[in-house]
Amino acid sequence: MKSVTLAFLVLTSLVVNSAQAELPVKKTDLLIVGGTESGWAAAIQAARQGVKSITLVLDGDWLGGQYTEQALACVDENKGPGKVGWGVDWHPMKRSFHRSGLFKELMDRIEAFNTEKYGSAMPGRPFHGPSTFRPAEAEAIFRELLQPYRDNGQVTLITRHYPVKADVNQSGSHPRLTGLWFAPAGSEQPDLHIQARLTIDASDWGDVIQVSGTDFEMGADPRSRYQEPSAPVDLSDYPANEMNPITWAMIIEESNQDTPIPQPDHYDDRNFVRTSKLSLAEMKQLLWDRPVKLGSIPHWPDQGKASPRQLSIFTVRRIVDGETSKDRRTSILLNYMLGQDYPLERLPQQVVTALEATEPGASEKNIVLMTRPQRKIIFEDAKRHSLSLLYHLQNYVHTRAPDKTNSFRHFHLSDEFGTTDHLPPKPYIRESLRLKAMYMMREQDGRNQDGPHKKFARERFSQVMYPDGLFAWQFHYDFHRTGRAYLKSEGNTGPWIDYEKPGRNTSLVSDRSLFPLRSLVPAEMDGLLGAQKNVGYSSIVSAAIRLHDQCVAIGQAAGATAAISLQHDIAPREIPYDRAKLEQVRTGLCDGSKAGVALLIWPYRDLAPSHPAFIAINRLAARGALPMEVRKVDFQPDAPASPKWRQEVQRLAYQSVNVANLTFTFNENMSRGEFCQQLWDGLKDLPLRPYTRVKPDDADADGILDRDDPTLFTPGEPVQWKKITSVTDADQNGIVNLIKSPQERRINFAGKNIPPLSGFEADQGAVFNPQRGFGWQRDLSQNVRQRKQVPEVYRDTFVFTRDHDLWECTVPNGRWQVTVCVGDAGHDQIGQWVSVEGKQIIQDFSTVGGSFLKKHTQVEVRDGRLTVEIGKPKAGTNTCLNWLAFEPIPPAGTSR
Repeated sequence: MKSVTLAFLVLTSLVVNSAQAELPVKKTDLLIVGGTESGWAAAIQAARQGVKSITLVLDGDWLGGQYTEQALACVDENKGPGKVGWGVDWHPMKRSFHRSGLFKELMDRIEAFNTEKYGSAMPGRPFHGPSTFRPAEAEAIFRELLQPYRDNGQVTLITRHYPVKADVNQSGSHPRLTGLWFAPAGSEQPDLHIQARLTIDASDWGDVIQVSGTDFEMGADPRSRYQEPSAPVDLSDYPANEMNPITWAMIIEESNQDTPIPQPDHYDDRNFVRTSKLSLAEMKQLLWDRPVKLGSIPHWPDQGKASPRQLSIFTVRRIVDGETSKDRRTSILLNYMLGQDYPLERLPQQVVTALEATEPGASEKNIVLMTRPQRKIIFEDAKRHSLSLLYHLQNYVHTRAPDKTNSFRHFHLSDEFGTTDHLPPKPYIRESLRLKAMYMMREQDGRNQDGPHKKFARERFSQVMYPDGLFAWQFHYDFHRTGRAYLKSEGNTGPWIDYEKPGRNTSLVSDRSLFPLRSLVPAEMDGLLGAQKNVGYSSIVSAAIRLHDQCVAIGQAAGATAAISLQHDIAPREIPYDRAKLEQVRTGLCDGSKAGVALLIWPYRDLAPSHPAFIAINRLAARGALPMEVRKVDFQPDAPASPKWRQEVQRLAYQSVNVANLTFTFNENMSRGEFCQQLWDGLKDLPLRPYTRVKPDDADADGILDRDDPTLFTPGEPVQWKKITSVTDADQNGIVNLIKSPQERRINFAGKNIPPLSGFEADQGAVFNPQRGFGWQRDLSQNVRQRKQVPEVYRDTFVFTRDHDLWECTVPNGRWQVTVCVGDAGHDQIGQWVSVEGKQIIQDFSTVGGSFLKKHTQVEVRDGRLTVEIGKPKAGTNTCLNWLAFEPIPPAGTSR
């Protein structure tokens, strides 16, 4: 994207003439651009960590981003297959983590306000049970929480300005952003020049990233870019302007009488075919030019009695329920239902015409690259489309319902935004540009490993747990319908409907994941951090990290990183390689000595910030000082701390500190949480063992450059569980030794279609044959598999049993060194069992998909056959045997 951003720089620089170059300069330590929830959180976090001069510049008047000026007034937060409570813990619909950090502070304040005014912390009746609020009331709370730092002079707030030009110093090893020029809203002429030691881009569309010439990406990623399994191989059906759609939300309030809106321009009932007054036969006759799936089409005639499906429109985003709240008036958020979303590709003809009049080719530009006047053209049509939906609801959906609460004709647009059209100032923005960061988060790092659909997902930590993780997140990869289809007979002059493109769906869910510091830091530009939705992840991952709580946490992480960078006068890019500085960032986010609620760093399900051991457990977990298993997502802080567990925690914890001969005395009856508290109190101020950086661009010298290595200091495959578990890396990678002795035999268990492997004999699951000299007690030829997930065929293939099976090989009597490897390159396998010559060497062991277990043993053969048994009778789980190696052990006193 460098060529695009440089062209943008040249264009914007033309607006600055010599007179404007004399503008007085305002200096600040930290400049934050964007009044979004992320920009707001960054300002508060940096202020709490002692940054003396913070300037927050926003292009409008509202703080709070999607909560307020985008009117997404129904909180969506981290969720996945495991849940612990939503809003209040008794609620039947729950979330993945306990609320923490600034998000909890904000929601506690909002819910307290709701309780006072409406009589309930959650005054609405939304479909999945989250907290709701009025946007204007939430905006006042955002300001209240920021106000102390404005009052003490740390934070200066500047409204209605946006950046048009950047000061970039090119003299160092990396270009450095040193300042920005701002123009007032509605103008292109700058009237404000701010120089800053560090800048955070928390804007809607990555304004700072663009004007500074920082690299970024946008639109769909081809599979070749990050090797994501769900990414399209061919982008021919994914034009440059295709991305998660925007939606112009509407807040409607209950009226005392009918308050219908006038018919919008270009209204066509066929735009809302899923709820149209058309008959089913008429709907089916509509031929779209793309593969639209209408699903179950409800026929909603104009009748007096509303159906349950019709009534759901009133409750799916009801933010105040007039039937139960003290306010006695219902307010509803209309956000995405019934085709309200506005795809950004294949625009309607009237929009194309208007855009092309501003610049040839403008209608095919990604919205990120558009000028503000060009975006306004898109925005006006998105508004018109939303109003068309409201008109449709008022005129064609249960218009004659006798109960006024079941008729949209008894609702009017809220006037709380102060806009002439009574709509929020901005659309809901699901996807922005993506900062080209030190590390780009990929789908395969965090996608659930259990199956192709979220209904199969089970609780587990993610495949990769980044060593520089700053907060926890979990969600599904949630693309709304990104495609736009037109009637074949009318083209883009007629009605359209949104549709779902392959790979752009919500069927995949993430595991319990972390957000790495590196994804805030540009790959090349210094003096700049990303925030809000302008951070380092792929388009697919961006669809899962865009929620209310996540954007607040991103802002907090950016603010904490900025504070440590400024305190030590170092570039943020140095922090992931400096363990002491990284721990200081985490201290800013999760420490009891700082104001506010500590942030959840490690994604345990059962840890609430109110627990006395919350900070200690989070901090020890982030250091890799707690023994873990991939599916044990509950820490159980109040369970007894067994002697064996305490010993393992101490061993792991001491690996991170640069002190010898540590001694601690612990009470034998301590809980796990109490043990962690005492251990953390003793460790937290000790000098840390520094990371060892072997090469400048490949820290662990594993052949994976840092820009593509999610685990910077873990050589080999980037699966974090190799490092966290007590099993060694060599035992879990399943790789055979490069050196093979002449006496060693290696058996690969694979199907008949697998070509012979050098150094291996092939076993295809056949019954023992004396001429061949090895085989199974029964035929297992139907129990061989290849996953095509890893390059080494001997790891990619295996024979399995769900019962108990026996393999034998004719060998001379004597002592033998035997190595077995179990695991599955594609899936988790639980409860595997292997014994050799009656000696149990693997017992009830589970492997994560893509990881393996090698086990070595020495046995005595007395009957002329080496015997290997796999599986446990009636176990009901798979044991997957990849390969087997064995060689004789020379008698004592002899040499090989």
